[in-house]
Amino acid sequence: MASLKDSVKNQTVPETTKTAVNAFKSNKEKNKMISAYVDIDRYEKFKAINDKRGISNNKILNLMIADYVLQYEKLLEN
Repeated sequence: MASLKDSVKNQTVPETTKTAVNAFKSNKEKNKMISAYVDIDRYEKFKAINDKRGISNNKILNLMIADYVLQYEKLLEN
């Protein structure tokens, strides 16, 4: 009977596709800072959710922006 370690070792890694996470990771240069006014109740919920998930607010915002750009970048092709 094969061990769990052996079965994990033999798995193939799927080919990566263009996702918001991959697009963000491919560009390590960070040169813009943004600011936004947000409803305090909504921000507190956002912060609490991210704390429970163990992820920073900044990382979530970066992923949201990356996903938005990937979704709508075709509008810039004109």
